[in-house]
Amino acid sequence: MKRTVSLAVLALGLAASSASAEGFLDFYGGSMNFLPTTTLQNGDLCAGGACAPIPGLQWAELNNVHLLSTPTGGIRVGGLVKQDFFSYGGDFNLQMYGVKAKEFYFVGAPVNADRSYPGGTVVQPGGDFIVGVPLRIVRLYGGVGLNIPMLFYDYQTYDASTNTTGTGVGASATIGYDLFFGARWLVTNNMNIFIEDRFGGIFMPIAAKDSVLGANGDVVNGTLVLNSLNSNAIVAGLGFAF
Repeated sequence: MKRTVSLAVLALGLAASSASAEGFLDFYGGSMNFLPTTTLQNGDLCAGGACAPIPGLQWAELNNVHLLSTPTGGIRVGGLVKQDFFSYGGDFNLQMYGVKAKEFYFVGAPVNADRSYPGGTVVQPGGDFIVGVPLRIVRLYGGVGLNIPMLFYDYQTYDASTNTTGTGVGASATIGYDLFFGARWLVTNNMNIFIEDRFGGIFMPIAAKDSVLGANGDVVNGTLVLNSLNSNAIVAGLGFAF
């Protein structure tokens, strides 16, 4: 029995001696592209002190809506446990990017149909699980995580007489995921540069108000619902180990 306990303690000691912990801080930026999505659109035309639903635009569905490509960037901080032949760990990741629909139109072409690029800015905090393969001066890695995309957008505000009172700021949020693969080149023991391929999406739709003041003083109070945000981003960055 004593021999078994001694062997177990020795094995744990050897495992602990072959592993080391390392913290890291990354800054990254690049370009993001989206796959086409399906939207739901709703709108009311407000004129003369009253608002009325726009015919044909009560949660009308529009397929194959394209979103504009956008810059993206972020910061993440985390830690890795490094074994002899692999590493594993996790991080907190804060990413930002824009979401703009290329086309948004009203069925029946009402007076305020000339509008484009509804959407806003996404601030996306999340956490990832990471695994890697440490080579001599290169680190190959991949990961998967969950996040909370929060869409912030501007829209017109107006009173009961449809007089514009300014621009409001709205927000909506959903639950999303990311998947990524990358490689790091060790410039020094404490600094590296990396390139990464990131994929992302959302589990539930996200919405933005899209209220627009027309040239004739009428207001169209709309809502744009994006059913998906499937994306691919190529990013590069600078990392620090500590």
